Amino acid sequence: VSDANGQVTKLVNNYRSHPALLALPSRLFYHRELEVCADPKVVTSLLGWEKLPKKGFPLIFHGVRGSEAREGRSPSWFNAAEAVQVMRYCCLLARGISSQVSASDIGVITPYRKQVPA
Repeated sequence: VSDANGQVTKLVNNYRSHPALLALPSRLFYHRELEVCADPKVVTSLLGWEKLPKKGFPLIFHGVRGSEAREGRSPSWFNAAEAVQVMRYCCLLARGISSQVSASDIGVITPYRKQVPA
């Protein structure tokens, strides 16, 4: 992060992610300086979730076939099929029988405003 004087501050403490998700960016972009500061109880709470392709590794890559669209003259694009799939995962997390996730704890990061669940 650069301040008004052009000085750069490197943010190295991560309070959100499981260590497995930080290993690659730490190596590639932070010279292995990223520090895992998240509460282990929180970041390991869903490692046994039935939808994970690899138990114990909290990441899902899900390919979606869809098409880019935009409304009217808007310069922004969105992909409705991707948005629907994200919403399915959000619902599975929030409505699971053994769910420890409340809807208010779910965040969606997307470059497209139209893909953020309402």
